[in-house]
Amino acid sequence: MQRLRSVILLPLLLAACSGGTETNETAATPQTSVNQTAAPAPLPVPPAEAWLPAPGRHAARAMVLAPPAEAVALRDRMVAAIMRNQAWYEAYAAEHPQGNLPWHANLGISEADYQRFLALTRRIGLRESGRVTLIVTRRSDGGLALAANGAGAPLNGMILYPARGRGETPLGALTTRNAAGNDAADSPLGRWQGAEWSNRGSGASRLLSLAVGRRAAGDMLLYYNFGPSDAEGVILLYPAAGPPAAR
Repeated sequence: MQRLRSVILLPLLLAACSGGTETNETAATPQTSVNQTAAPAPLPVPPAEAWLPAPGRHAARAMVLAPPAEAVALRDRMVAAIMRNQAWYEAYAAEHPQGNLPWHANLGISEADYQRFLALTRRIGLRESGRVTLIVTRRSDGGLALAANGAGAPLNGMILYPARGRGETPLGALTTRNAAGNDAADSPLGRWQGAEWSNRGSGASRLLSLAVGRRAAGDMLLYYNFGPSDAEGVILLYPAAGPPAAR
């Protein structure tokens, strides 16, 4: 977390840990973007097709980026202490406008626990938030229409055109397709490879991207990012139908 700036910002860790069930995903360094290693070279059509979910219904796990449970517990203790002394906190935060706040006893935890808290906020992993059904329909024009319920609902209305290297969403067009992936085992999503459709280079004010691929863990990944923060995104993991395509 960049800093403890106000009571409202304390849940930064924070937004990602609202509810859900712990999974066995590996804790990670602060690499929270699925697009961090996207390659600039266009991806040929056959591999891109291989990363996409097949037409039909897929039972999927909806995931959110989340800090470890210990960080959440320490966060909650600090929030309780700050809520009892908000005037002090605002003045203290104003005295330290840059970086992390220095520890203070009024934060409600020991100095050692505070340092532990700051370290834990840099270990972002995945937390399951629910189960959804991903529905993929092949259209007569060659497009793949995506739909989902629950946490996957922002996918509704999305259409990918693999042969054209583009996609359509209710928020705008995805005009660029690239190879994508991550070789870092300690990243939030683990090691994976696949493809990404985005509106990079279009001049749009809002970045839109949809990444699909297969993780080294063996399951398939779909990550739709439609906002300025990780809270505005959909991460789905679902079983693979077969072996990954050669690259």
